[in-house]
Amino acid sequence: MKRQLEQMATKEYDVLIIGGGINGTAVARDAALRGLRTALVEKEDFGYGTTSRSTRLIHGGLRYLEHFDFGLVREGLREREVLLKTAPHLVKPLPFLVPVYKGDRVGIPKLRAGMILYDLLSWDKSMPSHRFLKVQEALEKEPLLNSENLVGAMVYYDGQVEMPERVSVENVLQAAEHGADIANHALVEKYLMDGARVVGARVRDLLTDKVYDVKAKFVVNAAGPWIDEMNSKLLEKYRPRMRLTKGIHLLIPQIVNHAIVLLAQSDGRLFFAVPYQGYTLIGTTDTDYAGDLDDIRATRDEVEYLVAETRRVFPSLPTDEIYYTTAGLRPLVRVEGKSEGATSRKHKIVDHAQDGYDGLLSLLGGKITSQRFFAEQTVDLITKRMGLKVPSPTRTKPFYGGDFDDLTRLQDEVVREYEGKHGLTEEQIRRVVGLYGSKGPGILEMAASDGELAKPVTEGSLVLTAEVAYSVEHEMAVTTTDFLMRRSGLGLVAGQGMAEAPHVAAILGRLLGRDAEEVARDLEEYKAYVAMMQEGIEKRPVSELAN
Repeated sequence: MKRQLEQMATKEYDVLIIGGGINGTAVARDAALRGLRTALVEKEDFGYGTTSRSTRLIHGGLRYLEHFDFGLVREGLREREVLLKTAPHLVKPLPFLVPVYKGDRVGIPKLRAGMILYDLLSWDKSMPSHRFLKVQEALEKEPLLNSENLVGAMVYYDGQVEMPERVSVENVLQAAEHGADIANHALVEKYLMDGARVVGARVRDLLTDKVYDVKAKFVVNAAGPWIDEMNSKLLEKYRPRMRLTKGIHLLIPQIVNHAIVLLAQSDGRLFFAVPYQGYTLIGTTDTDYAGDLDDIRATRDEVEYLVAETRRVFPSLPTDEIYYTTAGLRPLVRVEGKSEGATSRKHKIVDHAQDGYDGLLSLLGGKITSQRFFAEQTVDLITKRMGLKVPSPTRTKPFYGGDFDDLTRLQDEVVREYEGKHGLTEEQIRRVVGLYGSKGPGILEMAASDGELAKPVTEGSLVLTAEVAYSVEHEMAVTTTDFLMRRSGLGLVAGQGMAEAPHVAAILGRLLGRDAEEVARDLEEYKAYVAMMQEGIEKRPVSELAN
């Protein structure tokens, strides 16, 4: 997968997608798999925005039952099963526990009824049904739970995607494998018009500052929170259609064994404490937002809200070690008269022919869980308008790295083949295969054939130099932030890869032919990104994170 904006300017595509988040990349995958001439441009990097600021869950949405949104729940549960089967290296089953306390708004009878309905709506599930736990059983499973006034708990199963960023990456990798042209760090500056019809976009390459016109029969605006802002700037007549709400998360030391479903006492908001790579991810908040879309940060008040509400259920919650925060925006479909939390998470395709701009579609709302189905509906609409009858294969098609039967068996086989070669350890090998799936052995073959590539990026790290080389050659990583945050996930754990960042920047510099000044600038941009994720907490200077 190579950035080829100059080549893109010489073609006419069936569809040009603007936005490389979960929805835009899913559309690119679906369109390319159906044989459409497909292009995608993204102003930052794949999975950069809302996708990377999520709770990292694949679920039907238990709380939507309270709003009687049974169709949305069923859709999520069906798509959860699709992802468990087609992306088994990225999406895993996860047990959830709902503690119930005396006086809670949702008591045992109401919760039991909801669980029965959730099981019925997931009639085709591959995971166990719910069960009730008595107080002692609940405390055995979660010893740090507050035992005072605890009356029991429910356990049920949903899914987790530790790196939704890699779902976005694998979407575009598979799209490129089927002929799509893709470019990150490419900003759309205007729509190209033929009368009142949108026929493409003018794109600025943010790495070279060159400008290209990319033409297409249909343009899909999948820019998430930026859709209204972008359309308002680029179209003469446009009516905003979105409601943006802000959500933050905290990463703290591990305090849970299950994903814990929590109800905030102050406002009734449902949120989670989720096991995540040996830590606990807590979130999310839900408040309306009207600020700078390119500068979203957690505030101290938001952090204190999550800490206070979590401490009600986990009194021993550590507050002196919050590793980082994330803050992102939900691009919801605007519905008047609804609170933030009650606003529907349903997605919507807006055909701007109704506004007088034929050829332009905007994708509003949606969830990580439903990205495949949202994309299928979008491409269905495009193919219908083109007079084509080409069904989507994505319900059964494995993801780019998902074509294997059993992950543990694959890891075992690859360990037997590569352990000890140039010092490769079992732990390193299992991590590579666990993250890259069926593409992992190719990375390990690079390492086994070149001692330099077999070296960890820093001494003792599980991340190999071969991964950096692979990400540049195959995954369009061009910055240290791309690699640490959205390819390897090293920036998403304690320390945030600050010890590794100078080495990664240097490796990228060698691979991409950068001079010392460019390498230094790339590293400073990573430090600034990490500093943003330290907002809202009593933080140490970024320079000390690696210590």
